[in-house]
Amino acid sequence: RPVENPCMRYVAAAVSHLVPILTSTLTKQEEDAEEDAFTLQMAGQLCLTNVSQTVEDAVVPVLAPFVQQHIQNENWRYRDAAIMAFISMLEGPSEEVIGPYVREAMGILLTLLNDAHVIVRDSAAHCIARICLLHIRCIPGEQLPALLQSLDAKCKEGSPKVASQAASAIFNLAQAFRDQNEAETNPLSPYMKVLLTTLLQSAERPDGDEANLRVACMEAISELISVAARDQRDMLGQSLPEFINRFSQTFSMSGLNEEDKNRRDQIQGLLCAVIQSLYRQVDKPILLPMTDNVMQLLLQVLSNKNSNSHEECFSAISAISDALDADFLKYMDAVTPFLVAGLRNSEAYQVCIVAVGTVGDISRNIEGKMQPYCDQIMNALVDDVKDPKIHRSVKPPVLSCFGDIAMAIGAGFQPYLDFSMMLLMQASNTNVNPEDEDLVDYLNILRESILEAYVGIIQGLRDGNLLQLFVQYVSPILQFLQRISEDPARDDYILSKAVGLLGDIAQTMGPVIPQLKTELNQPFAAKLINDAMASGEDSMVETATWASTVITQFIQTN
Repeated sequence: RPVENPCMRYVAAAVSHLVPILTSTLTKQEEDAEEDAFTLQMAGQLCLTNVSQTVEDAVVPVLAPFVQQHIQNENWRYRDAAIMAFISMLEGPSEEVIGPYVREAMGILLTLLNDAHVIVRDSAAHCIARICLLHIRCIPGEQLPALLQSLDAKCKEGSPKVASQAASAIFNLAQAFRDQNEAETNPLSPYMKVLLTTLLQSAERPDGDEANLRVACMEAISELISVAARDQRDMLGQSLPEFINRFSQTFSMSGLNEEDKNRRDQIQGLLCAVIQSLYRQVDKPILLPMTDNVMQLLLQVLSNKNSNSHEECFSAISAISDALDADFLKYMDAVTPFLVAGLRNSEAYQVCIVAVGTVGDISRNIEGKMQPYCDQIMNALVDDVKDPKIHRSVKPPVLSCFGDIAMAIGAGFQPYLDFSMMLLMQASNTNVNPEDEDLVDYLNILRESILEAYVGIIQGLRDGNLLQLFVQYVSPILQFLQRISEDPARDDYILSKAVGLLGDIAQTMGPVIPQLKTELNQPFAAKLINDAMASGEDSMVETATWASTVITQFIQTN
């Protein structure tokens, strides 16, 4: 089949002519430009970035000489232009090609953080932030102390733009250690307390509203907490009272105009994110004595119907329920009305989605003790699914939540079974235009949530010794799985969950439905399992092997 729109590689052919024209725009800085103004320099830098992303490695030999020639130029405009050119070629070239230039530039960039001109300092900080995001592995390990010390210093002093970029660099740098937070220590441990202290002080600078400084600092704090190694857990626990105190202070603000209220909501949302990170990291015995105060503050935020921080608040409550596990039950009487209000907040659909996730998390943590609160919660969830005006992204997590609740309360799910299954089967029959990629992606997400719900309901009924109630739904579910087996647009998540559900049906429903042997011994079941086996993905192959064994044993039994 011929390519409809073949790439003619025009940019690659013209790159040596384009780059000199574009780099000339980088020296056209406007010192007094408004913060949101789109200047000629910004346009040129954006165009250079697009060129770099298009031609990739080929941009380096053309653009790198400009950077090397001017990055230490006596004229600040050329120093800044060289930094902006370097930023442009960070995204596109391979690490093997750009890596040596990153290693060579780091020492110079750290020096330029103290340049006499604020625009150069800002660009240097921005460049370091981009390197930390895109090429962290290219930074020599021996430069990490100097890098962190320089970023710490820039958060404390200088313009809000420079401090904001420095905080963003710390955030990006921290992300590189996400897989080391269970280690006993990691390279950030010696600097963790100092960085957290500096960022918190910077977030409270009088000019914190400028250049997104407050947000950048607080997001960096949350990320540092998330990646802290085990040797920092005690220190993090000791920091929680400080954040609780700052959270409490936000409620003492009085005489607020609209701008002040928005600032307060922003601060509260950022503190919710920090609390969420702390509860994911600190050990339960340290958290328990302080959780009453934390929950009181969170519920106080939720009681303000006009607050813009409900989404972050529900996320923090999820983290607290995970940390406390069954001990979260003591807060359910107080939390449930706010959860139900969040579930019914269909206009702010992102809040609704997070509230649904919080219900699922709490269900998994307090298990059967969720039962007394389920009437209100299930009614709200069902209304969400039935609401024709609600944003379509709400429906998948709601349907999946049926499974979470069923697993939690077991036999207690019986009153909700019939209408839950009716809604799931209606959703199972959803079809979309196969030419519309967005709708195909949505259908995959919807089907994934349906499969998760079926698995959860089966497991809940099994635990409650009520599998007989599920018999009537097995054939329609198998028809749904057959449609999935024939769908060329299904993704790997759907395939894995479909195969897992096949195994669950054979294992749990087989003893209840003898004729199920015939329904499972069909080509669609074999196709799903064979497709999963051929995927080469370890976890999917493992699921397929288990399902195949279970189904084979069931079919072969007398």
